Amino acid sequence: MNKRNVNTTLAALVTAGLAITACGGNDDSGNEEASEEAPAEEPASAPDDGDDPLVSEPADEPADEPVEADAEDSFVEEDDAMDDEAMEELAEEVPAEARASDESGRGGLFGGSGEPADDDAEARLDDNTFQNYGYRDFIDADQDPLSTFALDVDTGSYSIARRWIAEDQVPPVDSVRPEEYVNAFDYDYRAPRDGLDIEVDGGPSPFDPDNVLVRIGVQAEVVDAGDRPQAALTFVIDTSGSMDRDDRLGLVKESLSILVDELNDDDTVAIVTYSDSSGVVLAPTPVSERDEVLDAIDRLGPGGSTNLEAGLREGYGLAREAFRESGINRVVLASDGVANSGTTDPTALARMIRDDADAGIDLVTVGFGMGNFNDVTMEQLADQGDGFYAYVDTEDEAERLFEDELTSTLLTVAKDAKIQVAFDAEVVEAYRLIGFENRGVRDSDFRNDDVDAGELGAGHQVTAIYEIEFERGIDLDDREELGIVSLRWEDPDSGEVIEIDDDIDMRDIEPDWNDTTDGFQVAVVAATFAEKLRDNRYADEVDIEDLAEEADRLANRLDTGEVNELADLIDFVTSRT
Repeated sequence: MNKRNVNTTLAALVTAGLAITACGGNDDSGNEEASEEAPAEEPASAPDDGDDPLVSEPADEPADEPVEADAEDSFVEEDDAMDDEAMEELAEEVPAEARASDESGRGGLFGGSGEPADDDAEARLDDNTFQNYGYRDFIDADQDPLSTFALDVDTGSYSIARRWIAEDQVPPVDSVRPEEYVNAFDYDYRAPRDGLDIEVDGGPSPFDPDNVLVRIGVQAEVVDAGDRPQAALTFVIDTSGSMDRDDRLGLVKESLSILVDELNDDDTVAIVTYSDSSGVVLAPTPVSERDEVLDAIDRLGPGGSTNLEAGLREGYGLAREAFRESGINRVVLASDGVANSGTTDPTALARMIRDDADAGIDLVTVGFGMGNFNDVTMEQLADQGDGFYAYVDTEDEAERLFEDELTSTLLTVAKDAKIQVAFDAEVVEAYRLIGFENRGVRDSDFRNDDVDAGELGAGHQVTAIYEIEFERGIDLDDREELGIVSLRWEDPDSGEVIEIDDDIDMRDIEPDWNDTTDGFQVAVVAATFAEKLRDNRYADEVDIEDLAEEADRLANRLDTGEVNELADLIDFVTSRT
């Protein structure tokens, strides 16, 4: 099979394996050279065999006319300038093979503008609402056997898609991050007694039986609410005019009330609001005084412009005052991500909170609303704030996030968590990691503990799927070892750096799709759906009706709310083709 030619077999194959939660950055000896050879102003055609792989342009664009996104443009709003230092930092963060992206056809495979249906100019998407990070080509294992990325538990991209579809619209191409679709689902991984653990399984694609997929799951320890330390939470609430809608500030107030009811009496809550400027609505107050806390939430009202910078500065200042040694210290930002006064550049805002993150104050960003919602700002703040990013589109999602997930994952159990997969080039000819294009780590930095990576809370899961091509003569009947996956993180209590590893063995991979686990099948379907939505050229030959049929089969057999919902989303998109 020639992986460089996007033929029918490979294209079908690739999508099938798209369920990844990871982002494999290559060492500076490999793909970075390729990015320097193909600067943004020069068209970059698909590399021939032997060339370093770059991110591909979608198949419906001519191969000689891709539009590349410079690394320095990755996290910047239009017309916001960045200094040279910021550009250099971003160039290191974005893996070379993920620096080319396509700006055509925001409506994706299914047409349309990618904008909301109404004609209100304020509801139309700005070009910087979402960021296109490109997607990856295959990497030859004999040229670069290492794939390294930071763990990430964000799920906002999937919830955003659900909201668009609820509005009878196909999600914009740039809004789709496949790893967040995959990580929106719970998987039956075994929980370790402490820290993190690895699970590996795999199987063929349901869309092409010759395609081999490997799923790598990471599970964090589970901590009972009664056993966790005291928490000091500071809510930073956007009360600007853009939040004056039931699905924005109204849903924020409901979400915070749900969370307060789930907290322990000895936890504290503080509230900062911002619009033109910022202000303290509630000083740090024990949750035992619930009525006072809930009254403060109920008094929140909208108005004014959006000075996100002022809100973050005031919120982190209050969080420092409420800081609890050996406790949980967290800022929770609830916003539509819009910033139109003060500092508005997401990179500059993220840099502003970095020192507080290093000092132990983590950030959770929760997005609300549509139209002018800014996904880029919310995602990058969470990444730099050592937290995670979620999006609330419905009351049910508010309950799931604030009643179940957020309270159970408040305690951070792993800091700067990174994965490195070392493939055996005698067995694996090439591999492809899908998603997390903006979470790459240099191979040489895997054991550099000064490099910021991902944080996991108690009970968190991360799932990544690789697509594998075997060397000639290798098949699933062999008892070969495909490689080794290593996981490295810092224990936040002791400061000890821990590294574990696990083999990726042929015995982990089922030869028949029907024999694979339910979780594996759900992950593959979710990832394939994301790849179709974001116009990945490797997904071109996967028939959307076949995908819908597989999703419906899973929904009928498993009959869970989240899988039924996934099938409904895929059915909607199928009806639009």
